Amino acid sequence: MIRIRPLLSRALHRPRAIIGECSHARSASTKRGRPRGHSIAEADLTPEQREILERYPLARALNTGAGTPQIKPEKVSSGHVRPQIVSPGLCGTLSSPLAPFSRDTSVDVLLIDDVLNYLGSTLDKHKGCDILDINPGAGLWSQKLHDYLKPRSHVLLEPRHDKFKQFLDPLLEAPGSKYKLVQKDPCDLATYNDMIAEGAFPDQVVRSPQDPKAQQANDTLLVTGSLVWEPRLSGIGFDSMAKQLFHHFATGAGHNDYFHAFGLARTLLWMQTDDYSTMFATSISAMHKANRILEMTHNMTLMVNGQRNERKIGRGSSGREPTYEFESMLRALKAGKAGGFNLPENRRAPHQDFAAEIDRISGGTGITRIGPMQEYLHAQQVAGKSTAGLTPTGVNDLFEMEMALDKKFPDVEMAKLSVLPSDEARLRLQSHPKYDDFKLYLRKRSTVDGLRKIKMNVEACGDIGEAMYHVEAKILDAKDGPKKDALLKELAALQVEWDKALAGISQNHRGAVANDTDERISLRTFPHPRIQWDRRLFEPLFMRPEEVWPGNSLSLISAEPVSRRSADAAHEDAEWVRDFVYGLFNMPAEPIEHALDRMQHGLSSIIKDCPSLRDPRKGGRLNMKHFRVRMLAVDMIHELAAAYKNWPFKAPGSNHPHYYRHKSSTNMGS
Repeated sequence: MIRIRPLLSRALHRPRAIIGECSHARSASTKRGRPRGHSIAEADLTPEQREILERYPLARALNTGAGTPQIKPEKVSSGHVRPQIVSPGLCGTLSSPLAPFSRDTSVDVLLIDDVLNYLGSTLDKHKGCDILDINPGAGLWSQKLHDYLKPRSHVLLEPRHDKFKQFLDPLLEAPGSKYKLVQKDPCDLATYNDMIAEGAFPDQVVRSPQDPKAQQANDTLLVTGSLVWEPRLSGIGFDSMAKQLFHHFATGAGHNDYFHAFGLARTLLWMQTDDYSTMFATSISAMHKANRILEMTHNMTLMVNGQRNERKIGRGSSGREPTYEFESMLRALKAGKAGGFNLPENRRAPHQDFAAEIDRISGGTGITRIGPMQEYLHAQQVAGKSTAGLTPTGVNDLFEMEMALDKKFPDVEMAKLSVLPSDEARLRLQSHPKYDDFKLYLRKRSTVDGLRKIKMNVEACGDIGEAMYHVEAKILDAKDGPKKDALLKELAALQVEWDKALAGISQNHRGAVANDTDERISLRTFPHPRIQWDRRLFEPLFMRPEEVWPGNSLSLISAEPVSRRSADAAHEDAEWVRDFVYGLFNMPAEPIEHALDRMQHGLSSIIKDCPSLRDPRKGGRLNMKHFRVRMLAVDMIHELAAAYKNWPFKAPGSNHPHYYRHKSSTNMGS
């Protein structure tokens, strides 16, 4: 077995990431109701998580209590377990030593090589590279990736080798093995610099942060692995250790710290879907400062996605209406087809089955209206197809109640049942023996219909907002003269129409108007879709919870660091930009002028020094009160940050590039 032993130090007394280091012991949290350190028993896992399917024998091998009522999966401190991928078909074909856990049925053949067949072209540039593999566990993903890339070295950073010895030792001890084992804590940030100092990557060259090559992509190193714990492992200042590590790794790219000491390294990490979904904006309304910083510094791609949950409200939801979700999805499906990414039928998410019909309904544009979309989703639900995640739970409950009543009482025509029936119809319904059931249904339907009417009013106001944007763009592009004067009059008339429509919407729902308008502009106008999710080149593969044991919903995320701009080559300049984002994106839904003035009194005056904000080719606007912070393109943010750095009227004590990070009361990982 090849193990890493300390060598002469080759590195590196360099600054660490800004946020403090952590370990399992410091950051682990216990599941509510279970004493600290208590192992996870059968009662702690849901029936779905405990289930072991016959076609996944690796799950049975991982269940060290197989054949007994007690579930004893691998655990870290405080009773957390690390769910393992057990579906060979998800990752690719198996070779020795995990071959006993491969599958032979004809159904399974459909699953073989799904990930690597679909996404292999995006990984080809890393063939023959070094691999750092975090928490490899049972090694299923590790071996598949190894077989595909044929790396010159593959470092397994596994703190529980004793638990996974039967799976990892055959890899380590095989003749000519490229695998190496490092038994250190992946949650301790010191681990990564210590590995470099101890010579874990002898073929890599440590670069000074001042070296021009330090900020270039290093395709000879790929960092992969799993940041998955069940229950979720808490971090320090983060609700999830996975988020904390991911943000540390991302920050390390700007400092050339950790594995980025060799140049900017790509990460390919498995995370719980709920962790990833809050880090990566899938709608413009979900663009907050942490998301904005990640998108400015990394090209993020969702490669595999897990099962979708019920549509949430508040911060747990993307806030995106199904009309815009399908518009984005159809664009990605068409881009994938054009780029050779042929999504296997068995790896399509359930909602992707609706895409072809939406494409037909929309005439190939993907653009639909709320009314027809809700009617379509209603029809799908009635037909027995799940719309979970697309329609709110209350709407789904109404659909299910309607189907149950229709089946139980075929004498009542549910389709013709009116919320406001005639006197004759009301009397007839009141005489029904189950009148109370229908009364409850009608009350719920009245609420749903009311919300639908509000959404349609919001949509109508969004029509005006989108029209205003296009007229503003024409004005900014027009020369002085009659044509420009006519456009200004048209804009003024639209503003009056907007104010009138907005006044007709309750105060509680006016934020939805801004969201609706910004979604359209973000998706459809210059300079390109404003969020990375809408620029994706393919749809992610769909992964089922039973392909992990204990059952879990996982996502695979690729993150490739973006080199610092030449204008920001100095470390301090990049820090000014980052700090400015912290301050500005405390209020992402605010108009830019208001947000700047809340940062510091009079700061909105720097807008005059930022011409990109009024450049229609860059997404600029004429009226700043309709230009919200979350709609800023990356070039605009850099321009504003430079203007702020040079602004001579800063408040006392604020003239340094860490002011807003220290001042902010909103933690980036919360």
